[in-house]
Amino acid sequence: MLDFIQQGGVVMYVLLGASVLSLTIIFERAWSLRRSVVIPLAEVKQIEQAVREGDVKRAMQACQVNNTAMSRVLWVALSNRGVRRSVMKEILEETGRQEVAHMDRFVGVLGLIAAIAPLLGLLGTVIGMIEVFQQISLVGVGKADVLAGGISKALNTTAFGLSVAIPSMVAYRYYESRVDSFVLEIEQHAMRFVELLKGERA
Repeated sequence: MLDFIQQGGVVMYVLLGASVLSLTIIFERAWSLRRSVVIPLAEVKQIEQAVREGDVKRAMQACQVNNTAMSRVLWVALSNRGVRRSVMKEILEETGRQEVAHMDRFVGVLGLIAAIAPLLGLLGTVIGMIEVFQQISLVGVGKADVLAGGISKALNTTAFGLSVAIPSMVAYRYYESRVDSFVLEIEQHAMRFVELLKGERA
């Protein structure tokens, strides 16, 4: 493995760094985008039940204790329960944008890595092929094994670049979709909660 990396030169080390960063983000987002951290349904129902019973103080305490994305949005709604419905919706939209930015954190980096890793791999291959042709100009094409070995080494960076890009792209699309589904669900819960606070829902 060490020989494989060394043969690729500087570009291979850049790709290695990108792969470590990609894996770190994948594991960090997997931990941060768990349902229990974003929208714990049992806790949301507990908060809604407290509001139905008219115990706003207990609902706000539950929001503060849970400290999830959903509970932070509901806490803002409870804190601004006296304002008009249209104003509350604007406040919740702003809070929601902040939560979306928090959930989206680092996801864009995965997309960037997925985009540039194949290009870096191709760059490494082009550099390697230039070296191969320089060698040919010096010693000719009589040694086919040396030529084949040089081309093989040149292609290492392309293979590694694709190996970094493919899982990064899969993770990027997955987390992007997961954040979108969470955003939609948060909006639904928030609107129902506004209706509860305004007495429009039993």
